[in-house]
Amino acid sequence: MDIRQLRRFVTVADLGSFNKASEALAISQPSLSRSIQMLEDALDIKLFERSSRGIYLTAQGEELLPHARIIMTERDRALATINSLRNRREEKLTLGTESMFTVNRLPVAISMLAISDPNVQVIVKEGSFHELLERVREGRLQMALGSKAPDLDMNGLTFEELSVEGASILLRANHPLLKNGKPSLKDLTRARWIVPDNPVMYKRWEQLFNMHNLPRPQIGLRTSSFLLMKGCLLNCDLVSMGNHREYADEINAGELIKIDFGETAYMRPVGLFWRAEALLSRSEKTFIAALKKISQS
Repeated sequence: MDIRQLRRFVTVADLGSFNKASEALAISQPSLSRSIQMLEDALDIKLFERSSRGIYLTAQGEELLPHARIIMTERDRALATINSLRNRREEKLTLGTESMFTVNRLPVAISMLAISDPNVQVIVKEGSFHELLERVREGRLQMALGSKAPDLDMNGLTFEELSVEGASILLRANHPLLKNGKPSLKDLTRARWIVPDNPVMYKRWEQLFNMHNLPRPQIGLRTSSFLLMKGCLLNCDLVSMGNHREYADEINAGELIKIDFGETAYMRPVGLFWRAEALLSRSEKTFIAALKKISQS
């Protein structure tokens, strides 16, 4: 078994086709098939089954795939680190993140990393945080930045806490509900809400009203886009619940009003996740230190 065979195996698995994989790898299909056969012979297992609908992984193939990804990733990272130290060639840092951290925190950390390590290219992916963590486990992302829920599955992951942060109810400064002073939670059930498309925040939002035996308000928008949430809060009569730290500029400027009812100011750790067995590179350690400094300031 060698790295070339593993790379070809992963490519076939990802594309679901020997023909597409051979095109992507720029090799002939017979050569690709021989590589897969040699890998199967070396491991004494069958990796793919064929049907009228195409090919699919066997149970043994499913088991091998995440390990193959990790082997490839660690090999590529080792070569990139060595080349960077030897020739100052470009190194890549792949990061998954929740949308809310892309406006204030990440740009500053990336800027700090660029000063200390100008040969590092940072690649940022947004998406469902659970999906991003799976990509970290599989070695397709080096790190993920997000919140640690109490029931989060930490199998195969390491977590570095950057800070502990809370959430509040947010609405624009000239919202009609503020005409007579601070609205009650019952008043806020009459508003249309923006709900973060995040399982942890959505569950907490529901619990807020259930605890007070109040009807759940109407949802006007459910999104994972932090910029869209912020834009709607500033320009519409919508209300939301979120990490008030990420709205600090708008709150300090008097554009948004933050309301706490005790239950909404719950605290949760925010930090970086990476694969438990991974060895951190110098640039990754620098990036973690930068984010920690920003998050604790």
